[in-house]
Amino acid sequence: LSYDLSWNGKLKAGNMDILFGKKDPKYPKHFITQAYGGSTGWAHALFPFQFNYISFLNPKTRRPLMFVGSEKERDKLTKQEYRFTSSGVTGLETKTRDGKVRTSKDKFPYPNSLDLFSGLLQIRSMTLKNGEKVIMPFHPVASPYLARVKVLGRETHRGRKCIKLDISMEKIDEKMQLKEYKKLKSATVWLSDDAWRIPIEVRAKVYVGDVRILLTKQEAL
Repeated sequence: LSYDLSWNGKLKAGNMDILFGKKDPKYPKHFITQAYGGSTGWAHALFPFQFNYISFLNPKTRRPLMFVGSEKERDKLTKQEYRFTSSGVTGLETKTRDGKVRTSKDKFPYPNSLDLFSGLLQIRSMTLKNGEKVIMPFHPVASPYLARVKVLGRETHRGRKCIKLDISMEKIDEKMQLKEYKKLKSATVWLSDDAWRIPIEVRAKVYVGDVRILLTKQEAL
């Protein structure tokens, strides 16, 4: 899947590609998902950012086993590695800037957390009846959240039949308490209402404005 990122659907700000079921002879027993991309054009001039995320999932349950990522922001390089076990999520984050390295370890004791890609796969596998609500612990990159998903209904969007979802998130602190996530005010997702069930568009109101993610290409591996 290929996506364009924009501000308010008018100014292109970046791009992103996601590959589900990527083959790797080193990991024949895993279902691998990869996402990569970054800022482009004027957005890159203001905020140069590139990322590469890889998720290793259980091929039967599509639940996460390990997540690794790298993020490049100007002269700062951040690398993450998180492992998902029956006792929770443990991880290591390393930040390098100007030759200085800072490492931090994290531990999240919730045993059923999902990562960025397994969360999407779990949602698309559900019945998603109109009005249905889903609550799930979510560890997309470096921080844990509680995601709340509500099915708003069905409608045609961008020429395709879609399931319209409302998504909100709260941060989970080290004491397992919920905190307001101020960077994300609200998010609406249009998921294709077909066998693919892929995100067609995401519109998110964040602290810096209206961010949109629009599907531009879809093909089977």
